[in-house]
Amino acid sequence: MKEALIKRCFILYELILHAVVEPRLRALLLRLGGARIGKNVRVYSIRIINPVSGFRNLHIDDNAHVGTDCLLDLSGEIHIGKGATLAPRVIILTHADAGEFHHNPVCQAFPSKTEGVVIGAYSWIGAGSTLLAGSGTGEKCVIGAMSLVTKVLPGKSVHAGIPTRQIRCLEGI
Repeated sequence: MKEALIKRCFILYELILHAVVEPRLRALLLRLGGARIGKNVRVYSIRIINPVSGFRNLHIDDNAHVGTDCLLDLSGEIHIGKGATLAPRVIILTHADAGEFHHNPVCQAFPSKTEGVVIGAYSWIGAGSTLLAGSGTGEKCVIGAMSLVTKVLPGKSVHAGIPTRQIRCLEGI
């Protein structure tokens, strides 16, 4: 009962976040709610799901930008590195569940899992991209718009597609 009440409080807190227009103020409110937010972080209107542990699974380093309509699953940890940019409508999922609570038999083949997602410093995640549980990027990695990231991608490289494939290297930056 207590856990359900706490979850409802965080859902209410998220509704308050939607009412805040200023991105830096939204970042401050996330910090006050338990997230670890660095300096000069801008968080536009986002959607948070599964705030079971509140906002403490969210880590955003200095000078990062989280674009409008991003969806963040806080079942597991999300770490957004220094100077990283999430374009609008990026989805970050930290869990996969085919319906374990409802005893879906598909779960026998696809058991539930929760794994964090790490986005390396100075990476750029293109609009509409999805990062699945356990995936992420190294530093200075670029993900093309509408891409699906299913694993950890190396830094200093450009990736795109469903699932992503490496397009080119960015050595020298």
